[in-house]
Amino acid sequence: MAASGATLTSDQQSQPYRWVILALMALTFIIAFFIRMTWPPLIPVVVPILHMKMSQAGAYMSAFYIGYVITQIPAGVLADRLGVRAILTSSLLVLGLSTIGMGSITSYDQGFYLRVITGLGAGAVFGAAIRALIEWFHPRERGLAFGIMFASPSAGIALSSVIVTPLNAHLGWQNTFRICGLIAVVVGLLVLALVKTSPATQKSPSMFAGFPIVFGNRNLLLTSAAGFCLMWVELGTATWVVASIKKMGFSLALAGAVMLAYGIGGILGPFLSGWLSDKIGRRKYIMIFFLILLIPLTVWFGMQNTVATMTFWGFVFGFVSYCVNPHLTILVSEAVESKYAALANGTSNVIYQIAPIVVPIVTGWSVDKTGNFHAAWWIMAIGPLVGILLLLPVTAGTKPAGAQ
Repeated sequence: MAASGATLTSDQQSQPYRWVILALMALTFIIAFFIRMTWPPLIPVVVPILHMKMSQAGAYMSAFYIGYVITQIPAGVLADRLGVRAILTSSLLVLGLSTIGMGSITSYDQGFYLRVITGLGAGAVFGAAIRALIEWFHPRERGLAFGIMFASPSAGIALSSVIVTPLNAHLGWQNTFRICGLIAVVVGLLVLALVKTSPATQKSPSMFAGFPIVFGNRNLLLTSAAGFCLMWVELGTATWVVASIKKMGFSLALAGAVMLAYGIGGILGPFLSGWLSDKIGRRKYIMIFFLILLIPLTVWFGMQNTVATMTFWGFVFGFVSYCVNPHLTILVSEAVESKYAALANGTSNVIYQIAPIVVPIVTGWSVDKTGNFHAAWWIMAIGPLVGILLLLPVTAGTKPAGAQ
C-alpha cells in the first residue's frame, strides 16, 4: 500500500482501490448523519430535563444546519484546491469533539452553541466526499457509486435508531453523546490514514476560479433548488418521527424500530435507483417519478397510528425518499467540470440545507399550536411538489455523462 496521502500511479486508478475510497466516503457519510441524528431520539428524554419547549428542541436541529451551511462553500473551495483528505479528517474531529461536549450541557443555550459547532464540522463533508468519487469513478459507474454512498445517510439514521436509544437506556443521555462523539473521532483518524488522491485529479487553478462557473449555471441552480425541496421532507421526517410516535403513547424502542424500517428503505432505495440509472440514463426523469410518489406517501405515513402500519409504510417512505438523492448529486456534479465538483456540491448543499434550518422550526411551531403532528406532515409534503416544478425546465443531465 502506498504511503498515507500519497498520489497513486495512473495504472492504479483502474484498480480496486477506488472501492476502498468509496467505502471510506460512505463511512464518512454514515458518521456525519449518525452524529446529526443523535439528537431526535433524545428529544423526549432531554426536553423535560432541561425544561425546553418543542420549538426549542426543533431549534437544536436548526442550529446544526446553521453551522452546516456556513462551511459548505469554503470547504468546497479548499477541497477543489487542496484535496479532500485533510478536509474530511478535520471535519470528523470537529463533529466528534463537539458531540462529546453535548454530554456536559446544563442549559438550552450551551447545547445550541455546540450544535452549531457540530454543524460546522459536518458542513465540510459533503463537497469533499463527492469530489473524491468524481475523481475516482468513471461517469458510467457513478450511479452505482453515488447510490451506495447515498445509502449512507439512511444507514446513519438507522444507526442512530439502533444505538442511541439503548445507550440512553443503559448509560444515560450524557454518556450517549460522549460515546457517539468518540466514534466520529475514530473514523476521522481512519480517514487520515487511508484516503489517497487519484492521479486523475484536476485542481482548481485558483481559490475563486470556480465561482462564476458555478453561480452562473442555470441548470445547477434549478437542480439545487429541487434538492432544497427534497431536504424539506427528508430531514423534517427524520427530526420528528420519534417524537410524534412517542406522543401517540408508544415507547422509544418502538419508535426506533419504525425509524429503523425507514432507514433500511433509505439504504436500498438509492443503491437500486443509482444502479438502474447507469443502465437507462435519464436521471432527471427518475427523480421526478420518485418525487411524484413522495407527495402522497408523506401525508399517508403521517396518518398511520399502529406500529405495524408505521413500520411498513416507513420502509416504503424511506425507500422512495432516498431514491432521489444519487441522481440529484450526479446532475449537480456533471453540470460543471470535475475540478469544480466540490464547490458545485458545496454551493448546492447550501441551498439544500436552508430547508432543514427552517422546517424543524415551522413544523415544531405547528405542533406547539395544534398539540399534534398532523399539520406537520402536510407541511412536509409541499416540498416534493415544488421540487417537481423546479426540475421541469432543467435541460442537462438526463443521460449519464460518457454514456454511448
